[in-house]
Amino acid sequence: MKTLLIFIVALLLSTAQATAAERCSDEVFYRRAHLTVTGTLPGPSGCEKFADSKNPKKREALVKRLVESELGLKYMQMHWGDILRIKSEFPSNLWPNGVQAYNRWVYEQLLNNVPYDKMVRNLLLSEGSNFRAPAANFYRGFQRRTPENFYANINLLFLGNRNCKDNGHLCFSQIKFKSTKEWKEEIIYLNIHKERPWDRIVLEDGTALTILPDSDWREAYVDWLTSNRRFAEVMVNRMWYWVFGKGIVHEPDDWRADNKPSDPALLNALTDYFIKSKYDMRKLLCKILMSEEFNSKAAPEGEFVPQRLPAEVIVDALASVTGIWKTYSSRVPEPFTFYPPRTRSTHLGDATVSSSELELFGKVSRDVSLESQRNNAITSRQLLYLMNSSDLEKRIRRSPFIKRLCKEQTEVQPVANAITLRTLSRRATAQEIEQYTEYMKRNKLPLNELAYDIVWMQINSNEFLYNH
Repeated sequence: MKTLLIFIVALLLSTAQATAAERCSDEVFYRRAHLTVTGTLPGPSGCEKFADSKNPKKREALVKRLVESELGLKYMQMHWGDILRIKSEFPSNLWPNGVQAYNRWVYEQLLNNVPYDKMVRNLLLSEGSNFRAPAANFYRGFQRRTPENFYANINLLFLGNRNCKDNGHLCFSQIKFKSTKEWKEEIIYLNIHKERPWDRIVLEDGTALTILPDSDWREAYVDWLTSNRRFAEVMVNRMWYWVFGKGIVHEPDDWRADNKPSDPALLNALTDYFIKSKYDMRKLLCKILMSEEFNSKAAPEGEFVPQRLPAEVIVDALASVTGIWKTYSSRVPEPFTFYPPRTRSTHLGDATVSSSELELFGKVSRDVSLESQRNNAITSRQLLYLMNSSDLEKRIRRSPFIKRLCKEQTEVQPVANAITLRTLSRRATAQEIEQYTEYMKRNKLPLNELAYDIVWMQINSNEFLYNH
């Protein structure tokens, strides 16, 4: 028995050591967490401070700070904007004022940490002016404003169901629209006294909804929806997808009998946690970010699968590295809008506002509510742009960061360290510094030319282009 006990203890210790050995470095975690939660590269000083810290709880503290930060909230708002199709013009036609109000509503729900079930209830039971009751834009963002189309999209978003065949759409048949004298304002209201030739609506799972006269028929469906376990599972899976780029059920909005979860136990455990937390999305995100999967080394050594950065994140990262930011303006002429200088593309909030660079890297069109509309695969056109773009070369050569750095420093090591921290969120290795020094001497380059080449080389590396 004693021998067996010793063996078990030794086995547990070796397993614990193996698990610890699979954890990614602090530098990698710091960058990974920032890109995942905020869609931004971390600042160089923070990278060094985090790497040097001896606090055993520093990862947990970092995650909590990022999830609650302004950048974290704005990036989560972008995720929601993608699936809610927040867009000024075709096909949503929300118009700039409606887009601004709708985005603000989403942001305030996240800022106030409104529980997921309540947020969805606020959305689906909305009515009023598209400017003064922003959530009502949900019902305006459809080409076909029919109960059937509303219902199909609600099932897709919140139950992952692409083919709903019941009559639940009748719950949304009271919705009406009317214009006002204010430019582009529209009122969403209910025909509350509409006649009903039925008392009950039977859903696909056999649930019978009782519909009361002279009431909002949507309430019966929303009560059922937000108390359904699938409702919680779909959000858990979607959050997992937003973190890892692949859902436990994949695609995250395609739940079918023949599309089983890859890890049912994991999905069940996270769903139990989410429900127990009273649908707290921040707690769910923190739970996922502190998981072994997120803290592990990148595959094949660990479980974290590297993902190419989304279009908006790459464009912002290039601006952050060079210090030269793109400017944006709305293509919708009424009102014509210029965004403030240094506006992040992750904060634009309107899919109608774009640029050739964003389009190149696969910016979401927000024409549909499918997560698969975002394509993060690397392409030959993207690689050619990064290697050969004259515009990118000009930005690197005009970079105030590089000019200031090469004025302040005279040696290769501090220059290489500063650039690598800014671009890859780590210090340059001894081998890299040796190679840079040899390259500089062999080609008889001044320090500023070496700096340009280091930046160019690093932004073309997988280490820059991927969240690893």
